[in-house]
Amino acid sequence: MPTSTGWRLLALGLASVVAGRAFGILEFYVIGATAIGAVVVALVVRLVHPSRLSLARRVSSVMVAVSEPVDVTLQVTNRSKLPSPTALLNERVSGAADARFSLAPVPGASTVAGSYRLEPTRRGVLEIGPTIVGDVDGLGLARRRQSFGRRTRVVVHPPIEPLVSPRLPVGGALSLPSDFHRRSIGLESDEFDVLRPYVEGDDLRHIHWRSTARLDEFTVRRFQPSRPGRMTVIIDTRPPGDLVSTQDRTTSVAASIVCAVLRSGDEAQILTTDGRRTPLLVHVSEVGVALEFLALLEGGRQEVDVQMIDSGSVVVAVSASPDAIDDDGARHELAQRLEASLVVTYGSGHQGTAAPGVDREGGWIHLTGPGQLPDLWRLPALAGRPGAALA
Repeated sequence: MPTSTGWRLLALGLASVVAGRAFGILEFYVIGATAIGAVVVALVVRLVHPSRLSLARRVSSVMVAVSEPVDVTLQVTNRSKLPSPTALLNERVSGAADARFSLAPVPGASTVAGSYRLEPTRRGVLEIGPTIVGDVDGLGLARRRQSFGRRTRVVVHPPIEPLVSPRLPVGGALSLPSDFHRRSIGLESDEFDVLRPYVEGDDLRHIHWRSTARLDEFTVRRFQPSRPGRMTVIIDTRPPGDLVSTQDRTTSVAASIVCAVLRSGDEAQILTTDGRRTPLLVHVSEVGVALEFLALLEGGRQEVDVQMIDSGSVVVAVSASPDAIDDDGARHELAQRLEASLVVTYGSGHQGTAAPGVDREGGWIHLTGPGQLPDLWRLPALAGRPGAALA
């Protein structure tokens, strides 16, 4: 199709032809016919000899935190033996302005690269593509468009703060260590659950000599298999926890905790008070599932619909409720209702007097801004049984 220059020249040519007919001036006919002919020839050339360009897209990462840049590189290959015409590239990006730039003629049988940078400012998923490539003739009168429909998906997740991995006997109390000597919150393979009589083939190192002496027969320990601990992080999405600005903060807390748990080899799950949830995440390679869930989390409702919390799971509640910040009783009620061992609150509350800090006996961490959680999380012990310390 004609470019904007081509359309103007075509309009000028038609006007010249009409003027030549109206006034009987031959020169106007010549000028008009030449202008129209130039546009027609440019269109025919673009149709008969289209450029043979192919395109590949690479991104620096398919998962980034808010405000982290994403570098996008486009590799354009000219599969023809002749140089390509000048190309105009239009890269569509969901939730942001399209990326537009021109590409100089590409030599035959060669590849050139162009790049641009995206700087996402909020959680979500960026869809990059399709890419529209328009090649223009040498006079800039006609162009032909090609659409490359391949899309690239980039998850923009909440910021993650580095936390010391928690440790916890399965079904026991949450403990937040001040060191990294033992990160697992699950059972170790050297723990055993029962003694049984010795049978031929048992490892002699597993004989329990004290029981053997008391029972006057060889007794061996039956070991429990190694199994991970499990943590459930519940995000309070009741108002004001349903606001985008509030969820930007609560999802960051949840992401930091879940990443620390999965990094230590334990299991984790994320729930919201209105019933949304991730599947049970059993390996650090599944952290992307949690981050995508948090990237897309929006809205909420007043009702609490939390069901089927594993009885062996340690529960951490993350809330921006002003009542939970200002009122010990409301916080205790929330912990009891969600079976939470620990409540992490974020915000200033109604009175605006709550400063960042930790209540070890009450199982409460309070935050007022980013960067505070790692120091407050690094404690030798923080909570007992669900809600018990809050009474």
